[in-house]
Amino acid sequence: MSSVIPVHHPKAGTADTQHIYRNTLGKPVLVANRFERRDGGKFFLPYDVAQDTWKAPQSRPIYNLDRIAQADLDQPVIWVEGEKCADALTALGYLTSTSFGGSKALSKTDLTPLAGRTVIIWPDHDQPGQEYAAQLAEQLLTRHKATPIILPISAELVKTHDPRDLLSTILPKGWDVADAIAAGWGCSEIDALANSVACNLPNATIPYVQAQTKPAVNDNQFPTYDTENSQTDSLRNDTYEQTANVDDLELWKTPQGEPYVTIRSKGHFEHWPLGSTTLRNYLSYAHYKSEGKAPSNAALDDKRRMLEGMARFEGETHPVFSRVASIGRTLYLDLGNEDWQTIAITSEGWQVVDHSPARFRRSHAMQALPTPERHPDGINLLRKFLNVETEADFQMLVAWLLGCFHPKGPYPILILSGEQGSAKSTTAQTLRDLIDPASPSTRSTPNSEQDLVIAAMHNHVLSFDNLSTIRPSMADAFCRIATGGGFGTRKLHTDSDEVLFNATRPCLLNGIPDLAARPDLADRAIGIHLPAIPPSKRQSLGSFNREFEKAKPFILGALLDAVACALGRIDTVTLTEAPRMADFAKWVVAAEGTLGWPQGAFLDSYSANRAQSDQAAVESNPVALSILSLIEQQRTWSGTATELRQKLRVCFPALTEDSHSFPRSEARFGAALRRVQPVLRRRDITMSFSREGKTGVRVIQIASG
Repeated sequence: MSSVIPVHHPKAGTADTQHIYRNTLGKPVLVANRFERRDGGKFFLPYDVAQDTWKAPQSRPIYNLDRIAQADLDQPVIWVEGEKCADALTALGYLTSTSFGGSKALSKTDLTPLAGRTVIIWPDHDQPGQEYAAQLAEQLLTRHKATPIILPISAELVKTHDPRDLLSTILPKGWDVADAIAAGWGCSEIDALANSVACNLPNATIPYVQAQTKPAVNDNQFPTYDTENSQTDSLRNDTYEQTANVDDLELWKTPQGEPYVTIRSKGHFEHWPLGSTTLRNYLSYAHYKSEGKAPSNAALDDKRRMLEGMARFEGETHPVFSRVASIGRTLYLDLGNEDWQTIAITSEGWQVVDHSPARFRRSHAMQALPTPERHPDGINLLRKFLNVETEADFQMLVAWLLGCFHPKGPYPILILSGEQGSAKSTTAQTLRDLIDPASPSTRSTPNSEQDLVIAAMHNHVLSFDNLSTIRPSMADAFCRIATGGGFGTRKLHTDSDEVLFNATRPCLLNGIPDLAARPDLADRAIGIHLPAIPPSKRQSLGSFNREFEKAKPFILGALLDAVACALGRIDTVTLTEAPRMADFAKWVVAAEGTLGWPQGAFLDSYSANRAQSDQAAVESNPVALSILSLIEQQRTWSGTATELRQKLRVCFPALTEDSHSFPRSEARFGAALRRVQPVLRRRDITMSFSREGKTGVRVIQIASG
């Protein structure tokens, strides 16, 4: 088998060095041609053997694929940066590999042959090398179930395993394994360095390389090819080539059975429902690139149905998330940018991640978050962008923002009220833009539970603007989606399939009146009344938005610092008295350490806010207000629900004249009584239900104190 491909570039001429990438049978697929410049520099030009073009193929095999395909699965692969390093290690008998094009083209490299293998990553001694190694390790671990380990190359580590003192005490920038071998290193030094690092990843705790007495990394056998089984090998090769041509698709499904596809695009991975327009456009484009013409609608539908069946019956099951995900002890925040980057948040801090193990769905309304940064003023930068009267109100708004990051909820419903000119809509948009920006930022009142479910499927934060009232059925729906509850609806009007949705979402409502008239809604809410802004202090929306855009990265960084603190302290926090939404309260208390608030400040503010919500719930609820007025006149009352309803209507006609807010039917009136029970109990008014007499008449007893 020739080690040189006779090709001649029309301008660059003949390459000084060739590195050949082969398929599993050893057939050349891609040639990395190295040309030396007169000034000592170098450049590479790829050559696609199959297409006979000076261009790298879209899907590229790993270097030494033929050797790796024939090696035992338990034999480690040493991954290096560049073919020169791989060749130097191969000459010593190691099983080695690399990718063509470096880190920028890693997404185009088919890493499938490394699935299930131990991969020792030896990075170059510089920052790009570390970043390349980290990107590779993440892909191997999350997508191919391999066991990667990055050798922490440093001058100290290298000198520890340099007994013959062959290397300098200071490693130059870009130093690599080829430099070590050129200086005189052999198998003993390389094995000792590799054997000194043990795996610290889940489900793998043994050293990656066996001891020197049984050097599994050394194998001087060159690959052989069985010509008698050429038909089988040809079939295997065709399968590999076909996989390489459709390597951008991974089919899977959600726990609810919804089929999804993961597309590799421009160095990142995107996750889309198989019924989405994005996939249809992708299939159309792929067909055009392959056939030179647009596919028919029938061909597209057939292809999509085939992929949907494969996803449902052959694909793995993975959860899908919107904006915020929780995997183990790590939270992930989808930045929503074109590179599909996320922020990984742990108790140790946060960092930008290029390839997250969390699979996020995106809607076309989603907007990008800025890359977070740190600022000495931290969360206090947010003050100038919020129209609040008191420090307690500011703390409650920050607490609601932090609550949006809670891994599972429940989430308190934030209700903003105030007269015209109090910046309710601007405040709502400002808060949402720090967590889950979208266009439009706010929506009108949902008309049904189905509208609410559709919004929740595509958004992490649900924001509804300029509400005048909340119907009882929608109040129940808001309560369920904030604290957890299931929804079911027909998939289409033309079929009987049911779509089930069971998740929690942060909700933000704003309107001129106080919207928490129902006590059960108020019990789950944070209510903030915004003061009117005097004309002298009003600011144009354009200048406000420009200043906010500048501050947003630093405010987001402060929130992420607080979330990291909460993850680290949540297990040590205990509340002497657990309020309603106790999980939310515990989460914010755990984050207080990074916010600069005095100890206990949040719980004091939360308690005061709940007392105000109770007062507002009573004042805006005719049933509660009329019962409170009745007990102020007489200390106790006893009778049936019908008698109580008639009594209240006679005594307080102005409060009870609206049939919508003061139910007329006995069943609805009984349900309204049970809703106001908790808020009346906190006003020292007890209400009990019992049955008396032989007929079991239901009697209501109300008493003060």
